Amino acid sequence: MLDKLKIITGLNKSCKIFFAESSFFLHPSSTNRFKISGDNTSTAINNYNGYREEINVLKWFKDFWVYVDIKFENQNTFISLSVFQGSSTDNVKHQLFRAEWDDYNNIEEKHPQPHWHITSNQAIEKTFEELAELSDTDTFVSVLQEEKSKIIDLNKFHFAMIGNWINDETHVHSLNSEERIIKWFQGILSHMKIQLEYLE
Repeated sequence: MLDKLKIITGLNKSCKIFFAESSFFLHPSSTNRFKISGDNTSTAINNYNGYREEINVLKWFKDFWVYVDIKFENQNTFISLSVFQGSSTDNVKHQLFRAEWDDYNNIEEKHPQPHWHITSNQAIEKTFEELAELSDTDTFVSVLQEEKSKIIDLNKFHFAMIGNWINDETHVHSLNSEERIIKWFQGILSHMKIQLEYLE
């Protein structure tokens, strides 16, 4: 059984180095749930499992912000780390993507663990929907709806992160040690920062 306090303490200690513009801290929001907090936060809309929830995100670097939610339930561990973009003056930041590791202790799980979700298209879709409402033309709205119906909703697609197919194993990795979870989390933050800086 994983030691949740060892994980959270390890993450709080080791992940500070990735946040030069704010203080990183995983704060308990309930007995078995921890969310990111710090001294430089803003508002965002988290798109998660078909729900839209207003949350606080932590300033990371440049115009990127982070949200972290870790839950421990019935010996299962659920980690969600989302990246948002927006200037400090934007009232709401836009979600770009999310890294997740949902450990159901089920080797037959159909979704790869860990995995990525791409959510950046939702901000663009929302902008078009708002324009459609402002234009007040049925033609524009119907064209928009028709085009959306032709495209698969990739928000629900689980992009495998570290599938172990080369070793004839599955796409599910168990969260079997505190050290592995902490190293994975550090690696994700480092990788994402390098790639976001590359894109700019």
